[in-house]
Amino acid sequence: MPSKRSISANSEPAAGAVRVCILGGGFGGLYCALSLHQRSRRSPRPIHITLVEPRDRFNFTPLLYELLTQELAPWEIAPAYRELLKHTAVDLRQDWAEHIDVAQQRVTLRHGEPLTYDYLVVALGSQMRPPSTPGSQAHSLPFNTLQDAEQLERRLNDLEQSPQVGVVVAGAGPSGVELACKLSDRLGSRGQVTLVDRRGEILRSYPERIQRAAARALAKRGVEVYLDAAIEAVDASGLTFGHEGQTRHCQADVTLWTVGTVPRSWLGSNQLKPTLFGQCPVRPTLQLIDHPNVFVLGDMAAMPAPGRDSQSVRNPTRNEYPSRNRAPTTAQAAYQAGPAVAHNLLALIANRPLKPFIYNHLGDMLTLGQGEAVVCGFGLCITGRLGAISRRWAYWLRLPTHAHRWRVLRHWLGLKG
Repeated sequence: MPSKRSISANSEPAAGAVRVCILGGGFGGLYCALSLHQRSRRSPRPIHITLVEPRDRFNFTPLLYELLTQELAPWEIAPAYRELLKHTAVDLRQDWAEHIDVAQQRVTLRHGEPLTYDYLVVALGSQMRPPSTPGSQAHSLPFNTLQDAEQLERRLNDLEQSPQVGVVVAGAGPSGVELACKLSDRLGSRGQVTLVDRRGEILRSYPERIQRAAARALAKRGVEVYLDAAIEAVDASGLTFGHEGQTRHCQADVTLWTVGTVPRSWLGSNQLKPTLFGQCPVRPTLQLIDHPNVFVLGDMAAMPAPGRDSQSVRNPTRNEYPSRNRAPTTAQAAYQAGPAVAHNLLALIANRPLKPFIYNHLGDMLTLGQGEAVVCGFGLCITGRLGAISRRWAYWLRLPTHAHRWRVLRHWLGLKG
């Protein structure tokens, strides 16, 4: 059993230890590392776990929106990796993975020495789809990381004295809807928020109950919604789009771009043939098909979802989820996959049978403004203040470590010490 020790950038595996390298510290990679550490005492051999992640803080992305209304503090949703891992045997390497050589079982890092592994876990997630709309990269802001939230906060602070502030949000998916509601509450009567999407409905892949709740929340806040709108260009003054046969220009002090993400590409020279959706094909156990000592999970992997509840898909005749047999590219799916991969890694080391990963859709949750949310699952749909409390509690249960959860809970309850 590996002994607990502080994180060291120069930590070396003990003699005879199984070397497990995990690339990516998001929901898939971090939760896999934590689960593997917790279960490692059951391993017949000592395990050396290395987590490669360039950022210094974990981003609990579903709660980023609460930063805009100061309902949560940055430390609550973006704890430092070194704080989360300080009482574990996980060796944290704050670096970028540049290349994977599966033949030599080696990972090349941008700055540090190459890492040799016995088992590899790739959980590099996704990235914003490169915008093709003229001006969108230069004149719009993304919202996917703590750094994005801080950049938006600085921009809003610069506009603090403006009597009127115009905000345009491109994309009426979950991120766009949540941003529109939070920003409307943040700006109050001096803000005008506009939501623009090329599709004919908001939250296209969500159940009707959530769509209706979101539509009510947007209308309540006076958010202007343009659907079936083809975005043509973005410039410093706002966004231009086609709607109902006319070209419109929406003035904006801030334009936010939430139009889609794509899985990160495989880093190896042996180019894996991606699926139609750009993901790595994997076995039901989340192993690469030709390399059983390599696991891929989260947004990068075409993770199976044979257990998906058919009720979660509003209209089965439409391709709302690109495949009913593929897990969605969400934090919920990666959160479930991390411990599943940890279990299969230990089974592989101990020469035991592996278990197929089965994604279990637990429902959908969206914040719809300050102190308001919608939570739907298991036949129930809770909205308003009770929805906000339920959502916050559900996410609190999924914060990365017991120590961090306890610290956050004490803060919420106003306890000192």
